[in-house]
Amino acid sequence: MIAWLIPTFAYVVLVGALSVTGKLALRTLSWYDLILWTGVGYVLAAGVLLALGRTELRIVSGTGWAALSGVVAIGGLISLYVALGAGDAGKVTAVSAAYPVCTLLLAAAFLSEPLTLARTAGACLVVGGVIVLTVAS
Repeated sequence: MIAWLIPTFAYVVLVGALSVTGKLALRTLSWYDLILWTGVGYVLAAGVLLALGRTELRIVSGTGWAALSGVVAIGGLISLYVALGAGDAGKVTAVSAAYPVCTLLLAAAFLSEPLTLARTAGACLVVGGVIVLTVAS
């Protein structure tokens, strides 16, 4: 089996569940609270990885990108929680599912990944699906 497929499916399920658990939490908490508890989860995960010797705190050539990725992840979660606090989980998640379009454009610009006709068509299908899911009642 392709090594990336199982963790990708896990990501899809977990991110899908995140919108539901986040919306449930936002019934009684603020997005600030969700970020706090997310941070607790990250600290615990990092602690386990450090304790198992799977990582170490070091500064190397990719550290800046890792730090920026952390900032982007936090910004994305804050944006998701704010959106979930204001809108329906189904609609928020449907619109957020358009992120592959952003990824394709950024990967073409910064990673020299080709923006082929097939990828462009796929991106159009994603946007079309987002539109259908968003306007559906």
